[in-house]
Amino acid sequence: MAKVLSLAVRVPPLLLCILFGFLGIRSMTNPDRAATFFGYAFPNTGLGLSSFVGHSVSWALTIALCLALGLIRKERSWFYPAMMLFGFFALGRIAATLFHGAPVHPERLLPELAFTGLLYLAARQTPHTSR
Repeated sequence: MAKVLSLAVRVPPLLLCILFGFLGIRSMTNPDRAATFFGYAFPNTGLGLSSFVGHSVSWALTIALCLALGLIRKERSWFYPAMMLFGFFALGRIAATLFHGAPVHPERLLPELAFTGLLYLAARQTPHTSR
């Protein structure tokens, strides 16, 4: 049973790794569709376009790379950056609602919280290494 659980908690990080890897590449190569996916008005030129592409590519590929390294190296510390990003995404959404009157979007908030929890479980099942 423990072996099945150990394998089962590796599936969500693998799927998230693939998803965010493709999302980072999509943001780099087709930023107008990525902006639509995120609900942004597409910035056609200048600093807005550069900032959107830079930010969305950097966080998506950071998540993908950290999860890939965590799965390959079997080290729990690689799951923490992705957990922090998802947790801070959720915190930012909550702050935007409470402090700035932004509408609540549970279709975005709940997956971010779920991803944080699933990665926490994956990290708990991954051995702690001290190098």
